[in-house]
Amino acid sequence: MLKCAVCGHEEPDFLGQHLLEAHGLTSDQYVAQHAGALVASERLIKLVKTGTPERKHPPAADSLCIKPHKMFSLPVNIQVPATACLPMPDHYRLPSIGQLAKDVEHALTALWKGRTMYIWGLSGSGKDALFHWYSAATRTPALERQIKPGADIQSWFYNRGFNKDGTSWEEGPLLKALRDGYEIRDASGTVVKRIPYLILFTDFDRVDRSQAEHLRLILDSIQGRVEGPEGRTWPVLKGTRIVATGNTAGSGDSRGRYTSAGVMDASLMERFDRVFKFTWMDWVDEAEILQDKFPVILKEYPGLIEPLGRVVMALRTAILKDELFAEFSHRSACTVLGHAQDCLEARNDKKALGDKSLLTVGFRPWLDRLPDDVAREFATKLMDPHVKGGML
Repeated sequence: MLKCAVCGHEEPDFLGQHLLEAHGLTSDQYVAQHAGALVASERLIKLVKTGTPERKHPPAADSLCIKPHKMFSLPVNIQVPATACLPMPDHYRLPSIGQLAKDVEHALTALWKGRTMYIWGLSGSGKDALFHWYSAATRTPALERQIKPGADIQSWFYNRGFNKDGTSWEEGPLLKALRDGYEIRDASGTVVKRIPYLILFTDFDRVDRSQAEHLRLILDSIQGRVEGPEGRTWPVLKGTRIVATGNTAGSGDSRGRYTSAGVMDASLMERFDRVFKFTWMDWVDEAEILQDKFPVILKEYPGLIEPLGRVVMALRTAILKDELFAEFSHRSACTVLGHAQDCLEARNDKKALGDKSLLTVGFRPWLDRLPDDVAREFATKLMDPHVKGGML
Protein backbone atom coordinates (compact mmCIF):
# COMPACT_ATOMS: atom_id res chain seq x y z
CA MET A 1 0.00 0.00 0.00
CA LEU A 2 1.12 3.56 -0.72
CA LYS A 3 0.72 6.03 2.14
CA CYS A 4 0.28 9.76 1.60
CA ALA A 5 3.05 11.65 3.40
CA VAL A 6 0.69 14.59 3.96
CA CYS A 7 -2.30 12.94 5.65
CA GLY A 8 -1.60 9.20 5.84
CA HIS A 9 -4.28 8.20 3.32
CA GLU A 10 -3.55 4.85 1.66
CA GLU A 11 -4.01 3.63 -1.93
CA PRO A 12 -2.94 0.28 -3.41
CA ASP A 13 -1.19 1.53 -6.58
CA PHE A 14 -1.51 5.24 -7.35
CA LEU A 15 -1.74 8.37 -5.13
CA GLY A 16 -2.06 10.90 -7.96
CA GLN A 17 -5.83 11.36 -7.80
CA HIS A 18 -5.84 11.64 -3.99
CA LEU A 19 -3.02 14.23 -4.03
CA LEU A 20 -4.89 16.44 -6.50
CA GLU A 21 -8.31 16.18 -4.89
CA ALA A 22 -7.24 16.34 -1.22
CA HIS A 23 -4.16 18.57 -1.34
CA GLY A 24 -4.08 20.30 -4.74
CA LEU A 25 -0.67 18.77 -5.52
CA THR A 26 0.61 17.25 -8.73
CA SER A 27 2.81 14.18 -8.46
CA ASP A 28 5.90 16.28 -9.21
CA GLN A 29 5.08 18.82 -6.50
CA TYR A 30 4.43 16.05 -3.96
CA VAL A 31 7.73 14.32 -4.66
CA ALA A 32 9.61 17.64 -4.51
CA GLN A 33 8.13 18.38 -1.07
CA HIS A 34 8.58 14.84 0.31
CA ALA A 35 11.91 13.38 -0.74
CA GLY A 36 11.74 9.65 -1.35
CA ALA A 37 7.94 9.52 -1.36
CA LEU A 38 6.31 7.29 -3.96
CA VAL A 39 3.29 8.19 -6.06
CA ALA A 40 2.97 4.88 -7.93
CA SER A 41 3.61 1.34 -6.69
CA GLU A 42 6.46 -0.76 -8.04
CA ARG A 43 3.88 -3.04 -9.62
CA LEU A 44 2.28 -0.19 -11.56
CA ILE A 45 5.64 1.26 -12.58
CA LYS A 46 6.68 -2.15 -13.89
CA LEU A 47 3.45 -2.45 -15.85
CA VAL A 48 3.89 0.96 -17.43
CA LYS A 49 7.56 0.54 -18.32
CA THR A 50 7.90 -3.07 -19.32
CA GLY A 51 4.62 -4.97 -19.09
CA THR A 52 4.39 -8.42 -17.44
CA PRO A 53 4.14 -12.01 -18.75
CA GLU A 54 0.37 -11.78 -18.24
CA ARG A 55 0.19 -8.40 -19.98
CA LYS A 56 2.50 -7.89 -22.92
CA HIS A 57 1.86 -4.16 -23.29
CA PRO A 58 1.83 -1.36 -20.71
CA PRO A 59 -1.54 0.16 -19.83
CA ALA A 60 -2.90 2.90 -22.05
CA ALA A 61 -2.35 6.51 -21.04
CA ASP A 62 -6.01 6.84 -20.04
CA SER A 63 -5.80 3.91 -17.61
CA LEU A 64 -4.98 6.41 -14.88
CA CYS A 65 -7.66 9.03 -14.26
CA ILE A 66 -8.60 11.85 -11.92
CA LYS A 67 -12.20 12.50 -10.99
CA PRO A 68 -12.75 16.24 -10.54
CA HIS A 69 -16.52 15.85 -10.82
CA LYS A 70 -19.02 13.17 -9.88
CA MET A 71 -20.25 12.85 -13.48
CA PHE A 72 -17.00 12.03 -15.25
CA SER A 73 -13.32 11.15 -14.95
CA LEU A 74 -10.44 12.75 -16.85
CA PRO A 75 -7.62 10.60 -18.23
CA VAL A 76 -4.04 11.35 -17.23
CA ASN A 77 -1.53 11.25 -20.09
CA ILE A 78 1.23 9.54 -18.13
CA GLN A 79 3.55 9.61 -21.15
CA VAL A 80 3.58 13.44 -21.30
CA PRO A 81 6.21 15.21 -19.12
CA ALA A 82 5.19 18.08 -16.88
CA THR A 83 7.46 20.39 -18.88
CA ALA A 84 5.10 20.06 -21.87
CA CYS A 85 2.12 21.23 -19.77
CA LEU A 86 1.07 24.54 -18.27
CA PRO A 87 2.28 25.03 -14.67
CA MET A 88 -0.05 24.15 -11.82
CA PRO A 89 -1.26 27.33 -10.05
CA ASP A 90 -0.06 27.55 -6.45
CA HIS A 91 -2.53 26.10 -3.95
CA TYR A 92 -5.19 25.68 -6.62
CA ARG A 93 -8.48 24.01 -5.69
CA LEU A 94 -11.51 23.42 -7.82
CA PRO A 95 -14.36 25.53 -6.40
CA SER A 96 -16.85 23.39 -4.53
CA ILE A 97 -19.78 25.71 -3.81
CA GLY A 98 -21.45 28.81 -5.19
CA GLN A 99 -21.90 30.05 -8.73
CA LEU A 100 -18.25 29.63 -9.72
CA ALA A 101 -18.44 25.91 -8.90
CA LYS A 102 -21.31 25.64 -11.40
CA ASP A 103 -19.37 27.69 -13.96
CA VAL A 104 -16.36 25.40 -13.64
CA GLU A 105 -18.56 22.29 -13.88
CA HIS A 106 -19.88 23.48 -17.24
CA ALA A 107 -16.37 24.29 -18.49
CA LEU A 108 -14.98 20.90 -17.42
CA THR A 109 -17.89 19.15 -19.10
CA ALA A 110 -17.09 20.97 -22.33
CA LEU A 111 -13.39 20.09 -21.98
CA TRP A 112 -14.30 16.46 -21.36
CA LYS A 113 -16.24 16.46 -24.64
CA GLY A 114 -13.54 18.34 -26.54
CA ARG A 115 -15.56 21.52 -27.26
CA THR A 116 -14.00 24.84 -28.21
CA MET A 117 -14.73 27.47 -25.58
CA TYR A 118 -14.69 31.16 -24.83
CA ILE A 119 -14.63 31.98 -21.11
CA TRP A 120 -15.22 35.54 -19.97
CA GLY A 121 -15.63 37.26 -16.64
CA LEU A 122 -14.18 39.69 -14.14
CA SER A 123 -10.45 39.85 -13.54
CA GLY A 124 -9.32 37.28 -10.97
CA SER A 125 -12.24 34.89 -11.43
CA GLY A 126 -9.95 31.96 -12.27
CA LYS A 127 -10.54 31.84 -16.03
CA ASP A 128 -6.95 30.98 -16.97
CA ALA A 129 -6.14 29.13 -13.73
CA LEU A 130 -8.71 26.41 -14.45
CA PHE A 131 -7.00 25.47 -17.70
CA HIS A 132 -3.55 25.62 -16.15
CA TRP A 133 -4.85 23.18 -13.54
CA TYR A 134 -6.42 20.95 -16.20
CA SER A 135 -3.22 20.79 -18.22
CA ALA A 136 -1.00 20.07 -15.19
CA ALA A 137 -3.40 17.63 -13.51
CA THR A 138 -4.15 15.55 -16.61
CA ARG A 139 -0.71 15.96 -18.20
CA THR A 140 -2.31 17.49 -21.28
CA PRO A 141 0.34 19.16 -23.46
CA ALA A 142 -0.49 22.83 -23.80
CA LEU A 143 0.49 26.10 -25.44
CA GLU A 144 -0.59 29.50 -24.09
CA ARG A 145 -0.62 32.61 -26.25
CA GLN A 146 -1.59 36.11 -25.14
CA ILE A 147 -3.41 38.35 -27.61
CA LYS A 148 -1.82 41.79 -27.83
CA PRO A 149 -3.56 44.33 -30.09
CA GLY A 150 -1.50 45.18 -33.14
CA ALA A 151 1.00 42.33 -32.70
CA ASP A 152 1.79 40.21 -35.77
CA ILE A 153 0.85 36.65 -34.81
CA GLN A 154 1.76 35.07 -38.14
CA SER A 155 5.04 33.80 -36.61
CA TRP A 156 2.96 31.57 -34.32
CA PHE A 157 2.10 29.68 -37.50
CA TYR A 158 4.97 30.25 -39.92
CA ASN A 159 7.68 32.75 -40.90
CA ARG A 160 10.63 33.25 -43.17
CA GLY A 161 13.87 31.51 -42.21
CA PHE A 162 17.38 32.17 -43.46
CA ASN A 163 20.19 29.73 -44.12
CA LYS A 164 23.23 29.34 -46.39
CA ASP A 165 20.95 28.48 -49.30
CA GLY A 166 18.83 31.60 -48.94
CA THR A 167 15.35 31.97 -47.49
CA SER A 168 12.79 29.29 -46.69
CA TRP A 169 9.54 28.94 -44.81
CA GLU A 170 9.72 27.73 -41.20
CA GLU A 171 6.71 26.28 -39.39
CA GLY A 172 5.81 27.90 -36.06
CA PRO A 173 5.03 26.16 -32.74
CA LEU A 174 1.27 26.75 -32.92
CA LEU A 175 0.95 25.26 -36.41
CA LYS A 176 2.85 22.15 -35.31
CA ALA A 177 0.81 21.79 -32.11
CA LEU A 178 -2.53 22.14 -33.89
CA ARG A 179 -1.62 19.83 -36.76
CA ASP A 180 0.67 17.22 -35.17
CA GLY A 181 -0.19 17.22 -31.45
CA TYR A 182 2.42 16.12 -28.91
CA GLU A 183 4.44 13.35 -30.51
CA ILE A 184 5.36 10.22 -28.55
CA ARG A 185 8.30 8.47 -30.18
CA ASP A 186 9.84 5.04 -29.70
CA ALA A 187 13.54 4.29 -29.31
CA SER A 188 14.10 4.57 -33.06
CA GLY A 189 12.50 8.01 -33.22
CA THR A 190 9.33 6.83 -34.95
CA VAL A 191 6.14 8.62 -33.91
CA VAL A 192 3.93 6.01 -32.22
CA LYS A 193 1.26 8.31 -30.78
CA ARG A 194 0.00 11.87 -31.11
CA ILE A 195 -1.63 13.45 -28.06
CA PRO A 196 -3.84 16.49 -28.84
CA TYR A 197 -2.84 19.83 -27.33
CA LEU A 198 -4.77 22.27 -25.19
CA ILE A 199 -4.38 25.70 -26.82
CA LEU A 200 -5.14 28.63 -24.50
CA PHE A 201 -5.57 32.14 -25.95
CA THR A 202 -5.68 34.76 -23.18
CA ASP A 203 -6.99 38.34 -23.47
CA PHE A 204 -8.94 37.21 -26.52
CA ASP A 205 -11.25 40.23 -26.35
CA ARG A 206 -8.23 42.36 -27.36
CA VAL A 207 -8.03 40.62 -30.75
CA ASP A 208 -7.85 42.92 -33.78
CA ARG A 209 -9.12 42.27 -37.30
CA SER A 210 -5.84 40.95 -38.69
CA GLN A 211 -5.35 38.56 -35.78
CA ALA A 212 -8.94 37.37 -36.02
CA GLU A 213 -8.43 36.24 -39.60
CA HIS A 214 -5.53 34.00 -38.53
CA LEU A 215 -7.73 32.40 -35.86
CA ARG A 216 -11.01 32.14 -37.74
CA LEU A 217 -10.07 29.04 -39.76
CA ILE A 218 -8.94 27.15 -36.63
CA LEU A 219 -12.43 27.48 -35.15
CA ASP A 220 -14.32 26.38 -38.26
CA SER A 221 -17.36 24.38 -37.18
CA ILE A 222 -17.11 21.87 -40.03
CA GLN A 223 -13.39 21.12 -39.77
CA GLY A 224 -10.90 23.29 -37.94
CA ARG A 225 -7.89 23.97 -40.14
CA VAL A 226 -4.56 25.66 -39.60
CA GLU A 227 -2.94 27.72 -42.31
CA GLY A 228 0.70 27.41 -43.29
CA PRO A 229 2.89 29.22 -45.81
CA GLU A 230 1.76 29.83 -49.37
CA GLY A 231 -1.90 29.26 -48.48
CA ARG A 232 -1.55 25.58 -47.59
CA THR A 233 -3.84 24.29 -44.83
CA TRP A 234 -3.95 21.19 -42.63
CA PRO A 235 -6.80 19.86 -40.45
CA VAL A 236 -6.54 20.52 -36.73
CA LEU A 237 -5.73 17.23 -34.97
CA LYS A 238 -8.92 15.64 -33.70
CA GLY A 239 -9.29 16.06 -29.93
CA THR A 240 -7.41 19.37 -29.75
CA ARG A 241 -8.91 21.60 -27.05
CA ILE A 242 -9.07 25.29 -28.01
CA VAL A 243 -9.96 27.73 -25.25
CA ALA A 244 -9.99 31.54 -25.29
CA THR A 245 -10.46 33.79 -22.26
CA GLY A 246 -11.29 37.47 -21.85
CA ASN A 247 -12.91 40.00 -19.55
CA THR A 248 -15.85 40.87 -21.80
CA ALA A 249 -18.46 38.98 -23.81
CA GLY A 250 -17.53 40.37 -27.21
CA SER A 251 -19.45 43.64 -27.25
CA GLY A 252 -16.68 45.73 -25.71
CA ASP A 253 -16.29 47.12 -22.20
CA SER A 254 -19.48 48.66 -20.85
CA ARG A 255 -18.19 49.25 -17.31
CA GLY A 256 -15.10 51.34 -18.04
CA ARG A 257 -12.78 48.86 -16.33
CA TYR A 258 -11.29 47.00 -19.32
CA THR A 259 -10.74 49.80 -21.80
CA SER A 260 -8.36 47.81 -24.02
CA ALA A 261 -11.10 45.26 -24.73
CA GLY A 262 -12.74 45.78 -28.09
CA VAL A 263 -15.84 44.72 -29.96
CA MET A 264 -15.29 41.26 -31.46
CA ASP A 265 -16.56 40.00 -34.79
CA ALA A 266 -19.84 38.18 -34.11
CA SER A 267 -19.04 35.53 -36.72
CA LEU A 268 -15.81 34.75 -34.86
CA MET A 269 -17.59 34.47 -31.52
CA GLU A 270 -20.24 32.25 -33.11
CA ARG A 271 -17.56 29.69 -33.99
CA PHE A 272 -16.95 28.78 -30.35
CA ASP A 273 -18.95 25.68 -29.38
CA ARG A 274 -19.47 26.98 -25.85
CA VAL A 275 -19.35 30.41 -24.19
CA PHE A 276 -19.42 30.60 -20.38
CA LYS A 277 -19.23 33.46 -17.90
CA PHE A 278 -17.12 33.04 -14.73
CA THR A 279 -17.92 34.85 -11.49
CA TRP A 280 -15.77 35.50 -8.44
CA MET A 281 -15.12 32.61 -6.09
CA ASP A 282 -17.38 31.92 -3.11
CA TRP A 283 -15.72 33.09 0.09
CA VAL A 284 -15.85 29.63 1.70
CA ASP A 285 -13.59 28.22 -1.02
CA GLU A 286 -11.47 31.34 -1.15
CA ALA A 287 -10.82 31.34 2.59
CA GLU A 288 -9.36 27.82 2.43
CA ILE A 289 -7.00 28.81 -0.37
CA LEU A 290 -5.87 31.94 1.49
CA GLN A 291 -5.13 29.88 4.59
CA ASP A 292 -2.86 27.69 2.45
CA LYS A 293 -1.15 30.68 0.87
CA PHE A 294 -0.63 32.72 4.04
CA PRO A 295 -0.02 30.22 6.85
CA VAL A 296 2.29 32.51 8.86
CA ILE A 297 -0.04 35.40 9.53
CA LEU A 298 -3.22 33.30 9.73
CA LYS A 299 -1.62 30.89 12.19
CA GLU A 300 -0.58 33.75 14.44
CA TYR A 301 -3.85 35.64 13.92
CA PRO A 302 -6.50 33.00 13.11
CA GLY A 303 -9.28 35.53 13.77
CA LEU A 304 -8.17 37.59 10.81
CA ILE A 305 -9.93 35.54 8.16
CA GLU A 306 -13.51 36.14 9.40
CA PRO A 307 -13.49 39.97 9.31
CA LEU A 308 -11.60 39.86 6.01
CA GLY A 309 -14.41 37.77 4.57
CA ARG A 310 -17.03 40.27 5.71
CA VAL A 311 -15.06 43.14 4.15
CA VAL A 312 -14.58 41.24 0.88
CA MET A 313 -18.27 40.46 0.57
CA ALA A 314 -19.26 44.06 1.38
CA LEU A 315 -16.84 45.46 -1.22
CA ARG A 316 -17.82 42.96 -3.92
CA THR A 317 -21.52 43.63 -3.40
CA ALA A 318 -20.93 47.36 -3.90
CA ILE A 319 -18.71 46.72 -6.95
CA LEU A 320 -21.26 44.48 -8.65
CA LYS A 321 -23.97 47.08 -8.03
CA ASP A 322 -21.67 49.70 -9.66
CA GLU A 323 -21.64 51.69 -6.43
CA LEU A 324 -17.83 51.43 -6.23
CA PHE A 325 -15.55 51.83 -9.25
CA ALA A 326 -13.01 49.13 -8.41
CA GLU A 327 -12.27 45.42 -8.57
CA PHE A 328 -11.71 43.04 -5.70
CA SER A 329 -10.61 39.69 -7.07
CA HIS A 330 -8.75 36.85 -5.39
CA ARG A 331 -5.55 38.68 -6.34
CA SER A 332 -6.76 41.64 -4.27
CA ALA A 333 -7.36 39.44 -1.23
CA CYS A 334 -3.82 38.08 -1.65
CA THR A 335 -2.51 41.65 -1.82
CA VAL A 336 -4.21 42.52 1.47
CA LEU A 337 -2.93 39.50 3.39
CA GLY A 338 0.46 39.67 1.70
CA HIS A 339 1.05 43.28 2.72
CA ALA A 340 -0.22 42.63 6.24
CA GLN A 341 2.19 39.69 6.53
CA ASP A 342 5.07 41.75 5.13
CA CYS A 343 4.43 44.52 7.68
CA LEU A 344 4.18 42.02 10.52
CA GLU A 345 7.42 40.26 9.59
CA ALA A 346 9.27 43.56 9.11
CA ARG A 347 8.82 44.56 12.76
CA ASN A 348 10.42 42.96 15.77
CA ASP A 349 7.87 44.71 17.96
CA LYS A 350 4.45 43.82 16.58
CA LYS A 351 2.92 46.60 18.69
CA ALA A 352 4.83 49.09 16.51
CA LEU A 353 1.85 48.94 14.17
CA GLY A 354 -0.04 50.96 16.74
CA ASP A 355 -3.73 50.50 17.39
CA LYS A 356 -4.64 49.94 13.76
CA SER A 357 -5.72 46.47 12.82
CA LEU A 358 -3.66 44.30 10.55
CA LEU A 359 -6.53 44.42 8.09
CA THR A 360 -6.38 48.20 7.97
CA VAL A 361 -2.65 48.01 7.33
CA GLY A 362 -3.08 45.26 4.76
CA PHE A 363 -5.71 47.19 2.81
CA ARG A 364 -3.41 50.20 2.27
CA PRO A 365 -2.06 49.16 -1.20
CA TRP A 366 -5.53 48.20 -2.41
CA LEU A 367 -7.09 51.49 -1.27
CA ASP A 368 -4.27 53.50 -2.81
CA ARG A 369 -4.94 52.04 -6.25
CA LEU A 370 -8.55 53.32 -6.28
CA PRO A 371 -9.04 56.09 -8.86
CA ASP A 372 -9.99 58.99 -6.57
CA ASP A 373 -10.66 60.15 -3.01
CA VAL A 374 -14.41 59.64 -3.39
CA ALA A 375 -13.93 55.94 -4.13
CA ARG A 376 -11.44 55.57 -1.26
CA GLU A 377 -13.79 57.27 1.20
CA PHE A 378 -16.72 55.08 0.11
CA ALA A 379 -14.64 51.89 0.37
CA THR A 380 -13.33 52.89 3.81
CA LYS A 381 -16.86 53.42 5.10
CA LEU A 382 -17.80 49.93 3.90
CA MET A 383 -14.78 48.48 5.68
CA ASP A 384 -15.03 50.39 8.97
CA PRO A 385 -17.71 48.24 10.69
CA HIS A 386 -15.58 45.12 10.14
CA VAL A 387 -12.07 46.36 11.04
CA LYS A 388 -12.72 48.71 13.95
CA GLY A 389 -11.03 48.08 17.26
CA GLY A 390 -7.74 46.70 15.98
CA MET A 391 -6.61 43.10 15.74
CA LEU A 392 -3.42 43.50 17.80
